[in-house]
Amino acid sequence: LGRTPDYVNICIVAARQMAHVYGRNDSRFGHNMIAYHEYVRENDLCITHTFGHPQVDRSVAVSELADPYIALGIVDTSSEGVIVRGAKLLATLAPFSDEIFAPVYRPLREDAPEDEPYCIGFSIPVNTPGLKFMCRQAYDHGKSLYDYPLSGQFDEMDCLSTFDNVLIPWDRVFSYRDVPLGNEAVRKVTLWRGYMQQVAVKNQAKLELILGMLHQISDGIGISRFDQVREKVSEVIDILATNNAFLRAAEADAEPVDGGRGEGIWLASEPLMAMRHWYPDAYQRVTQIIQQLCAGGLMLTPSEADINGPLSADIEKFYQGATLQARDRIRLFRLAWDLIGTEFGSRQTLYERYFNGDVVQLRQRRFASYDYSRADAALASFFDRM
Repeated sequence: LGRTPDYVNICIVAARQMAHVYGRNDSRFGHNMIAYHEYVRENDLCITHTFGHPQVDRSVAVSELADPYIALGIVDTSSEGVIVRGAKLLATLAPFSDEIFAPVYRPLREDAPEDEPYCIGFSIPVNTPGLKFMCRQAYDHGKSLYDYPLSGQFDEMDCLSTFDNVLIPWDRVFSYRDVPLGNEAVRKVTLWRGYMQQVAVKNQAKLELILGMLHQISDGIGISRFDQVREKVSEVIDILATNNAFLRAAEADAEPVDGGRGEGIWLASEPLMAMRHWYPDAYQRVTQIIQQLCAGGLMLTPSEADINGPLSADIEKFYQGATLQARDRIRLFRLAWDLIGTEFGSRQTLYERYFNGDVVQLRQRRFASYDYSRADAALASFFDRM
């Protein structure tokens, strides 16, 4: 439920549309991006990506850490390619992927030459010698899908990727020691408009599932006639409609890529930025509503083995709902619990909070980069009329 396996492929499409940026100062890198997009497309590959630096000491720049190769950095070059060492996070879906896409995802300091070795963007097969993945504990424990309907099917797996003197062939390099260009790619390509459409569609699919679940639960246990319940279900409806409105506005106002310098069109930025900053809190509110409407029922969830065991008659009597048989009622509540209460569910909530970036930092950048001219003109016009 976090995202579909084509998530990073969409980022590669966006990077292909902006190949002129990668090739601005060295045409090789633009050509590499075009060729890589074609390779992924023609071979129908599943791609993971890795984007952050290990959480060692966030108070200093990566180049200021005691060990220069905690964050992924350039060690050396040869006629064959670039040798890198260090680690990057967070490679979701890595065990199921064919390749790992590792562009410059975090801005670097343009006035600090010591940051240049960390400006490296590339893609390589996941079985490249020296590349290893350290996985978290799996949330799929092989249990019944009745008991764990989400974690039993949709555990994506998250990994730390470590690079031990890994050779990146030159034809797989997209950015190399060019910090200003790397920062521009962060703003325009890898963390931006191409993939935000997929994010909005993911939000829609997830919210529709949750809304259907809450609708059936509220009817099934006879609480849908209460005003406070209707108000909370309607709040989820509003969140779904707001997400869809952001998406539709972004699509309706689509424009040529990079002012016509790139290829194709991309979605309008303003609705996507607003959605990006709004949705983490909106999803948090949805999880609260699930807790409030399900309440103690989230704890009253016998397993499939219990339902089919010697207590089946008692379970059928005491776990039935106003309009639901016990088996169907329990199935709904086990779905709700797997969505917000299990390890899988907790990971989902954390994912929605941070996968798109820290909202505090995003809004700081928004404050600094926003074009206030229209707002300032509106204020000036108001005072001019006085």
